Amino acid sequence: MEKFPEWLNATLASDASEGEGVLPGNILPLQANALVVGPAYVLLMSQDDNLSVRKVLENLPAPGTVLVVAGGSSSRAATVGGLMALEIQNGGIAGLITDGLVRDSREIRELGFPVWCRGVTPIAPKKNGPAIVGGTVSIGGKVIREGDLVIADDDGVVIWPQERIADLLQKAETRLKQDNERLARLHMNKPSE
Repeated sequence: MEKFPEWLNATLASDASEGEGVLPGNILPLQANALVVGPAYVLLMSQDDNLSVRKVLENLPAPGTVLVVAGGSSSRAATVGGLMALEIQNGGIAGLITDGLVRDSREIRELGFPVWCRGVTPIAPKKNGPAIVGGTVSIGGKVIREGDLVIADDDGVVIWPQERIADLLQKAETRLKQDNERLARLHMNKPSE
């Protein structure tokens, strides 16, 4: 799995892509100070049903992958709970992005498993399917394909198309250098007390 620089964050990712690929603002981090950067592994859940997540646990993707679960934007039931989050984390998955809800939020936070979701609920999901794993999904009108790069932190979630990762990484690094130069100038011009 490709390693990405530690400085990469959602703000720089958004700047590099000029705001393209930013998921809706209602998909928020479950815990503060979370950061995940990795390739997307996409699946589609059914209304109030997470059989697709269960299917992923039967055939785990490469470690460091970020699970992106779409189809939960109107679900009242959880995409995952604490036990499933632990199974996912133990499987080497770096984090979870969903337009659905989660339950056992305290347990998930205590695991330190990075999750971005629409909110929380106590309602358990059904497991009847259908289960669709892989391919392409959409969250908030943004298309996410397996292998696209997910960059998520306290500021939100940004998706970079896989064929543009190298180009966008270069743009993000250029922006970081510009920001650091500006920061140094601001510190030099700070009034003394």
